[in-house]
Amino acid sequence: MNKYRLFFFYFIFFCSSTYAQHCFKEVALLIDTLRFTQSKNTINFKGEKYLAFEYFSESPTCEVRLYPQSMENIQKIDLAYSQDFQLVDSVFRSQDYFRFKVKFNNLTQTQFPVFNLVVHQIPLKEVSCEVRLFPYFNTKVAFAPKDDELYVGEERVFELICNNPENIRTNPIPTTGKDIDYRTELVNKQLRLYVLPSKIGEIDFSLDLSTFVPYIDEKGRVNYQLPPIKYKFLVKGSRLAFVNVDVREITIEEATQKEGVEVQLDYNRFLSIGKTYRIENQEKPGGMLVAEIFTKSLLSNGKILCVLRPYGQHRISESYLYIKNGDEPVCITNFNVTPKTIINNIIIFHEGNRRENVFYPGEVVDVRIEGLALHKARFRFDGLNSIASDSLIRTENVQTFRLQVPLNISKKEVEIFNRNEKVGRTIPVSEYQRPHQLNFVRINYGAGRQVLTELPQTILYPFTIKDIEVSFDYDKIDENKLFGRQFVSIDVTIFNAKGDLVDLKRIPNIMVCPSENSPRFSFYSDKQCNKEPISLNKILGRKTFDLDGWSRIEITISHDKEKYGGDGFSKKIEIILQRKMRFDTEVTFPGGLLIKRADQPNFSPFGGISLAIIQQLSFYTPNKINRLQPYKVGIGILANNAFNFNPNATNRDIGVVLLGSLYPARRDVKLSFPLFAGMGYFLSAKAWFFLIGPGIFVSF
Repeated sequence: MNKYRLFFFYFIFFCSSTYAQHCFKEVALLIDTLRFTQSKNTINFKGEKYLAFEYFSESPTCEVRLYPQSMENIQKIDLAYSQDFQLVDSVFRSQDYFRFKVKFNNLTQTQFPVFNLVVHQIPLKEVSCEVRLFPYFNTKVAFAPKDDELYVGEERVFELICNNPENIRTNPIPTTGKDIDYRTELVNKQLRLYVLPSKIGEIDFSLDLSTFVPYIDEKGRVNYQLPPIKYKFLVKGSRLAFVNVDVREITIEEATQKEGVEVQLDYNRFLSIGKTYRIENQEKPGGMLVAEIFTKSLLSNGKILCVLRPYGQHRISESYLYIKNGDEPVCITNFNVTPKTIINNIIIFHEGNRRENVFYPGEVVDVRIEGLALHKARFRFDGLNSIASDSLIRTENVQTFRLQVPLNISKKEVEIFNRNEKVGRTIPVSEYQRPHQLNFVRINYGAGRQVLTELPQTILYPFTIKDIEVSFDYDKIDENKLFGRQFVSIDVTIFNAKGDLVDLKRIPNIMVCPSENSPRFSFYSDKQCNKEPISLNKILGRKTFDLDGWSRIEITISHDKEKYGGDGFSKKIEIILQRKMRFDTEVTFPGGLLIKRADQPNFSPFGGISLAIIQQLSFYTPNKINRLQPYKVGIGILANNAFNFNPNATNRDIGVVLLGSLYPARRDVKLSFPLFAGMGYFLSAKAWFFLIGPGIFVSF
């Protein structure tokens, strides 16, 4: 049966998704003076269709117009909340289309924004539709240096002119093996190019750049790679000989300062073996001491084996390093001297850009590590799968990782390794605890187990309620998505027919755990998990089977929002004990009755006020709460002309009567004059009779 249910679910999902693609015959975006439509600006990208539009500012405001297939069949359209934009004007229905206005949030940093729409059709039916958007920016980069001269071993900085520098994917790690190596950085919203030549002569330089947000060329193709920027430099030899060090990165710490680091230095005739040289950050005397280098021996490969002891931090991008004999520079070199890798902060970005330093099973998260000298580290998260992405940031101070947490992860904590060593930081693994819609709650008040969310707010029940049971469908909770334990409370309030409070009870902190079909079932085990239906009669002082007609039972089932950070669902229903009729005794005073006795040929003259004591049936109006019909039927005793104390009165008698009456329909009338009609039998006159006439009725 589970296989057929699963097949049916996927079939319904496929049908609804297919229909969603045809919700609108046209979609239009109006940005500034431009108009982009679904019919003219749709593109195919990686097998999906998108509505492409060009933007010129990071956070533009646009008007969206939706043209449905049929306006008559649509009641309204709702736009779901998204972090990608802000709703400026709500959805408005025009004659031929629906329109709303949104303001995007930093389109350069947004990946494929989507308008998730819910179409409310007539008759009641909700259809989910989505409009996938493809923003693009015509990014331009220009390179215009003031001169074309470079020197071997000297890094030079140029500014690149760009109309959207934040859209350029920079790479702070320099290229290797080129005649002119380069790297790019974004500093204070300025795009900078760092070049380092290694060969003398006229060198053709080519700069390749790519973007976060693509552009569309004249052939309609999506491109992330910008056209290469070419320039010819004249590279000259340095005034001081440049010697390479085989180690580009040296860590400054207590061990390297005491024992030093063995490095190999290019041979230079000005360097003597067995001598200690200073390494400073400037050519002039008085520079900062970055390191000391001791030339230990000459190697067979033409290199000099040296021992280097670092004392100060240095970056290749800051300046060259000068190897000095005293205050006289001998040659130049360059390498990084950076501190030991230190992790200062770990931030985990969950779905919806939510920050929480914990992992949940089955999710994909972005982990950002902040600290010092992170570029030297090779971080690994034990038990998690790394997902490569070109958009992730990797710098000295920030490292970003996209990770997938396995659905069946059994660890309570995830260790972080730098290569094969633990960094001393762990991240806990927690079970999901987010509120599920209350469609897993079942209510049985005598009409069978029913889904709480499918019940109307008001239920008229014409039978005695023996008990009310609240149960739970545990299979429903983790059916398609992990939600974890559910914490709900039940509030029960009972009122009598007059609206007076009869009973008030609350069942707090009911823990409902997913069933065995959940992949995380073994991790939800708890003695407090509810496993049996809850009988409300066990907690109520006034039992449901003892309630009078038109009593009202209000049941509110809601999440304990304290468990979910203020989120949760709530559903309130009221069950009213409906009655079709009422049997009671009523004393009325008919007056001026017109009576026709069977033994007399004519009607009797109008009498005075009579007295009637009637056992009668009253009838309630269907589908209305405690509202009587304007008519009643009863049987009783009639004292005809009872209040006529004239000794000559001749028509006073006692009779058994079957009486019908009509009352005013208004409920707020205290004094009314009902109309009576019926038949009966006078006991003294021993005669049958018919009567009709008004009466007096006083309501208190």
